[in-house]
Amino acid sequence: MKRIQTLVANLVFGASSMVVAEQNADTPTWLFVQTAADFTLDGDQLNIPFEREIFAFTDRPNREYGYLNAHELEALWHTGEDNFADNPPNAVLTWMTDGKIQEAEIVLIAVKAEDLGRSVSYTIQWEAGEIIPVIADNVSLFIDGGFYDPEYNWRHCC
Repeated sequence: MKRIQTLVANLVFGASSMVVAEQNADTPTWLFVQTAADFTLDGDQLNIPFEREIFAFTDRPNREYGYLNAHELEALWHTGEDNFADNPPNAVLTWMTDGKIQEAEIVLIAVKAEDLGRSVSYTIQWEAGEIIPVIADNVSLFIDGGFYDPEYNWRHCC
């Protein structure tokens, strides 16, 4: 009898886990990358010139991608449940120093489009890695993903 109870419990639990996995598969997790020639850091304010659109892509199984401008990134920060304003994302900032790639793990507390959308200013909290210089070249910012309101359509493609 215990074997039957265990089997039934496993089937019920397994089925409910599959439903949760299917629901999560329907809501993509978006990851973001911003690149630029340089950045500046003033205290906890990281400013990255907006030279090209921010690339966004999803993890499997969705395999979607799109592009955001600075204003769309700022609006997205506050959109949907469990948004970045409520749950600040982790990020990795990379730059070049003396021909070597340097990196730091940071948390992005806030974002703001500046200079009429020609730069993005992030309020950051340093977590680990190299000490971030006041100015550096060849920057990439890799922003951890999150779930967003599917009704908010910022994608330019796909």
